Amino acid sequence: MAFGSGVLVAALTFSLVEEAFSLSKSIPPVVIGFISGGVAYSVANHILDGKSKSKSNGNNNAVRKRKRFHGDNSGGGKSASGLALLVGSVMDNIPENMALGISLVTGGAVNIVLIAAIFISNFPEGLASTEGMKSNGRSKKYILGLWSIAVIIGTISTAIGFAVLSKASPFVISIAISFAAGAILVMLAESMIPEAFEEGGSKIGLAAMAGFTVAFILGRLGGG
Repeated sequence: MAFGSGVLVAALTFSLVEEAFSLSKSIPPVVIGFISGGVAYSVANHILDGKSKSKSNGNNNAVRKRKRFHGDNSGGGKSASGLALLVGSVMDNIPENMALGISLVTGGAVNIVLIAAIFISNFPEGLASTEGMKSNGRSKKYILGLWSIAVIIGTISTAIGFAVLSKASPFVISIAISFAAGAILVMLAESMIPEAFEEGGSKIGLAAMAGFTVAFILGRLGGG
């Protein structure tokens, strides 16, 4: 997760914010979109936290850790809402996938750094969450069904990012790109990095640095 976080930091810095500014040649749309995306994710995250805490039945560990698709304790207890689990995972992926769709509009091809960032950051998260749900007695059918829904929503997010903005003005596209970047950055700060630190301790700093380095190299080699 820390490695994936480093990759995403590089992606939102070099592939999203930089692209947003190059499109509009203006700071205001970038700042407006960036702040709006960050606030939107933070508010949604806060709402989900509140719902998770209300279902914790006084369990301190459940209160401290969100009922999401992260970590060994994630699969949710028997009282955890399947909808809350789904929202927790999809919340992370919507801004990433929308950014991927937007990158198709602006570049005409898949942004290799961004797609690598999305894959690297979600692969270990998916493994850990599946194990967590299995350990809490969830059936294979339930797990596959939940992940299938998450994939479908992510795909729709990519399609929306592409279709809705394909004919939009550079100013609007700039706001949309920076919106996705802001949401991703806040997601990293509020979710991925704290949870990575909780499991891996101080070693995650080096992992994040390695992820950033790999993404930067990929971007330069790919002409990004």
